[in-house]
Amino acid sequence: MKAIDFKKANAFTLVMDVVYNIWVILLAGVIGFCSCQIYYLAFKKQTYTSSMTIAVNLSGYTTSATSTSLSRTIEICETYQSVLSSNTLKSMVEKDMGQEMTGVVTVKQKEETNLIDIAVTDTSSQKAYDTLKSVYKNYPRITENSFNNIIISVISAPFLPTSVSNPSASLTYSLIFGVIGAFICTLIILLISFLRDTVKNITDVDDMLECKLFGSVYHVNKRKRKIGLKNDGLLLTNPLIDYTFRNSFSEMAIKLESVHRTRGVKSVVVTSVAENEGKTTVIVNIAIALAAMGKKAVIVDSDLKLPAVYKFFQHITINPENDVYTYLSGGTDYESIVRHDDITDVSIVCGTNKHFNSAKILGTDIYKHLIERLSEDFDFVLIDTPPGGVAVDAETISEFTDGMLFVVRQDYVSVEAINDYVINISSDKLIGCVFNDIYEFKNKKNLIEEQAI
Repeated sequence: MKAIDFKKANAFTLVMDVVYNIWVILLAGVIGFCSCQIYYLAFKKQTYTSSMTIAVNLSGYTTSATSTSLSRTIEICETYQSVLSSNTLKSMVEKDMGQEMTGVVTVKQKEETNLIDIAVTDTSSQKAYDTLKSVYKNYPRITENSFNNIIISVISAPFLPTSVSNPSASLTYSLIFGVIGAFICTLIILLISFLRDTVKNITDVDDMLECKLFGSVYHVNKRKRKIGLKNDGLLLTNPLIDYTFRNSFSEMAIKLESVHRTRGVKSVVVTSVAENEGKTTVIVNIAIALAAMGKKAVIVDSDLKLPAVYKFFQHITINPENDVYTYLSGGTDYESIVRHDDITDVSIVCGTNKHFNSAKILGTDIYKHLIERLSEDFDFVLIDTPPGGVAVDAETISEFTDGMLFVVRQDYVSVEAINDYVINISSDKLIGCVFNDIYEFKNKKNLIEEQAI
C-alpha cells in the first residue's frame, strides 16, 4: 500500500477549500441541528414537571434552636426523604387516582437544610399536577405513624406547569449535533482537498508532471491595484506590483533568452489545459520582461475563439483593418496588424472578435508565413493559443514553431489531465511549465525580507 505523503499538502489550499465551502459546512451544521430537533419531536415525548417544597421541623424547633436540634432535624429529613421515595406512596396515589401512575416522582432534600423538594414529571402538565396533588394529599398517611414530634409545613404548594421541562436538553443536544455535523463536514472537505490530484506545491511540478518547472508566479493581491489601472493591475508596468511577481517574470525572460541562445528558440507557443489558468497574463508579462532586457518581443493572439490580449492594451485601438483575423482572411496587410505599444515597448498582433473556425484558419500557409516573418523581424514571438483541453489549435501551431510553454494554475486541473496533454507534445519543443497563481502563507520574516528588497 502506498504511504500517504503529507508533504504534498498545502496549508493555504486546505484553508481556502474550507473558506470556499463554508456554506456547505454551515448547511451540515443546520442539518445536524434540525435532525436532532426532529428526533426529539418524533421520538422523545415532551415532559412537564409540577413541584412543591415542604419543610420538616422538630416539634418546638425555632430559629434559636441549638445546633444539635438542627442536626437532628436534618437527619429526620433524610429519613423522611427515603420514605417519600418508597413504593408505598406510589400505591396510595394510584389507589386515590383510580389509575396507574405514569408520572415519575422525585424527592430531593436541599443540601444541609430541612427542606424537601417533591416533583412529579409526566407527559402532560395536567397529569403532573394531578399526580402531585395526590402525593400532597396522601404523604401524611405514610409518615404520621413513622415520625413523632415533627411538623410538616408547606413552603410552596403544587402548581400547574405551563412549559415543558426538557427543552434545554433538546436544544443542547441539537447544538452539539450541529457542531458535530459541521466538524465532520470540515474533515471531509479537508480530506477531499488533500486527496485531490492537482498540483499544489512548486515541488509537485517536477515530481508529478511530465515536464520541468520553468518558472513560478505567486498570487498578487488585487486590492493593491492603483485607481485607474483596472486592466493592467497584473502587469509589470503597474508600479504597485510586488518584487516577487516582478522577479518571477524577469527570471523567466532570462531563461528564455538562454533557451534562445542554446537551442535557437524564437517562436514560443504558450498554452494550458483549461481556461482561466492565466496563460495570457503570463505571456504578456514575459514579453514585457523581455522588452525590459532590450529584446524585441511581439505577442500574437492566436486564441481566436476567446481573444484576450487586447484587454491588456486597451489604449491601442483595434479595428477590422488591423485585426489579425482580417489579415488571415486576406483582407489587410502585414504592416497594418503589427501594433507597437510605447508604454511596454512590446508589439502585438491581435483581434477583438470571437471566431470559432480558428483551427481551419490557423492551419493555413498564410498563418505559418506570418509566424515566419514575425520571427525574422523580432527576437521573440510569443503566441497565445486556446487551452489544449478545449481546442487542438496549440498542437497545430506547435508544428511550425520552436517551443512551447505550459501554464499550470495551482490546485486547478488534475495531474492526469495535464500529463495526458503534455505527453503528446514533442519533448524537443517543450520548454517547461509555468506554475501560476501560487497561494502560500508567508511568515513575517519573509515579508520583511521581500519588502527590504
